[in-house]
Amino acid sequence: MFAVQGDGRGHMTQAIASAQALHRQGHEVVSVFVGANQTRSIPAFFREAFAVPVEPIASPGFVFKNGRSVAPLATARRLFLDLGTFGASLARLRRAIERTRPDVIVNFLEPLVGLLNLVHPHPIPVVSVGHQFLIDHPDFVKVRGFGSQIWGMRQYVRLTGARSTRVALSFYPAAAIPERRIVVCPPLLRRELFGLRQDVKEPFLLVYLLNQAYADDIMRWHQAHPEVEIRCFCEKPAVEPVWQYDAKLSFHRLDGVKFLAMMERCQGVACTAGFESLNEAAWLGKPLLVVPVENHVEQHLNAVDAEKAGLAIAARHFDLTPLLHSTGPRNLPAYRAWVGRASEVFLRTIEEVEFQARASRPIRVGPAHPTFAGSTP
Repeated sequence: MFAVQGDGRGHMTQAIASAQALHRQGHEVVSVFVGANQTRSIPAFFREAFAVPVEPIASPGFVFKNGRSVAPLATARRLFLDLGTFGASLARLRRAIERTRPDVIVNFLEPLVGLLNLVHPHPIPVVSVGHQFLIDHPDFVKVRGFGSQIWGMRQYVRLTGARSTRVALSFYPAAAIPERRIVVCPPLLRRELFGLRQDVKEPFLLVYLLNQAYADDIMRWHQAHPEVEIRCFCEKPAVEPVWQYDAKLSFHRLDGVKFLAMMERCQGVACTAGFESLNEAAWLGKPLLVVPVENHVEQHLNAVDAEKAGLAIAARHFDLTPLLHSTGPRNLPAYRAWVGRASEVFLRTIEEVEFQARASRPIRVGPAHPTFAGSTP
């Protein structure tokens, strides 16, 4: 059973890549839930990736000021107002577990799964997946100026990964921490990426924006550099599927297949600092500029970590000029070798967790798993 945080596309593409790896080994995804909120829609490419229905559930999400910067107080207020709907989401998850009886729940950083593990303990083992689980790793980057946000992120990550084995996705190899149930794993990338050519370079820049308000920055840079072609992907509900700003600048709705096809051919990539987009561009050897969403500590950490790994240029604004001169990631062969181990590490973790759960489960006649306390077999 999959549960996927719906903010951004990274957790969704990780889930798709994980499902592909599991299917190749004969495993089955029996249920998919994705956290939804007022600021995000579920793109068609994600719904179409699974043989079972993708079910949205109300889940916490950031509130943004002017569509650009995380607004902590407004986010906390929205969280408080929506507590009742989150209770209903927990009940839906619990019923789905009882109905489908999965061997393992794979949680792509959806906080309601961690909360469910605490308030309604169940017998199904959980594997939680996310780059964020590196935050307490000694090899992870350290930054200043985000003291309260980093504290809050640690609490969020601990809640999300409660009572689970945590798979910390990383740009580079790092040691596991068994006492904290942390396994370090390469980025989980969709198999479609590995069939793309790595030597194609056409004269246009590709941009991915988490928040639509950053489109104004792209238009300003374009006005100063009208000769450079830019193709930009973002959520733009009023325009489907393409808005042609002029002959050299176009805006596109989120489309996984279309985005990868353009990434294969582009001269360079600029994006907000989501983990997955960084890795897709780096794998293809593209020059990469990353701009973290304002006041978003997770994205700030991603940008600094990617620059430390030699994969990207971290910046505060969408000034695309460095992409016109960059040669791409450093030490690309070592990075690609690390990424090539992702399915092996992920599958081994899933199967070890499932094996340990079976070994510790009492022998009994009846349902495949013990039922919840107080429920009817």
